[in-house]
Amino acid sequence: MKSVYLDPSVPSACHERAQPERRKITRRWWEEKIHRYRVLVSSLTMEEIEALETREKREAILSLICDFPLIEITPSAERLAKRYIHQRIIPLNALNDALHISLVATHNIDILLSWNFAHLVKPQVERKINAFNLISGYPRIRIASPKDLMEEEFSS
Repeated sequence: MKSVYLDPSVPSACHERAQPERRKITRRWWEEKIHRYRVLVSSLTMEEIEALETREKREAILSLICDFPLIEITPSAERLAKRYIHQRIIPLNALNDALHISLVATHNIDILLSWNFAHLVKPQVERKINAFNLISGYPRIRIASPKDLMEEEFSS
C-alpha cells in the first residue's frame, strides 16, 4: 500500500465553494480511492488549517483528518526544506511548501498530494526535487493532485 501525505489544500478542497470542480474531484477521491493509501498528515498541515478564520470551516476540515497518523516537523526536515530553498527549487517566500516536501522525503512517504499548483504540483518542481533528493540521499517522491491520481488509476 502506498503512502500519501495531505497538505492542507486537499482536505480544504472538500469544503471549497469557490472551486466546485476541485471540490467534486477531491470528494470523489476521498470517497472512492482514499482507502487504497496509508494517509498521513503533519503538525504543519494541522497548524495551517487551524489558522483558518472561519470556525465552522476549520472544524469541518479538521474532522476529516483528525484520525490520520500525524508526523512532526523534525530538524532534518527543517534542514532539507532550507536546502530546497537555497537551491532555488522552492521560492524563498514558500518555506511551508518546502517543509511539506521535506516531510514527505524525510519520512519516506510515496506521494505528496496537493492542489498547490504555484509551488508544488508542477512537473519541473518534481523533477528538481527528485534530482536533488537523489544526490542528497533522499528517496524519490511523487507530487500530484487528487485529479492526477484519479486519472492515473482510471488509465491503468
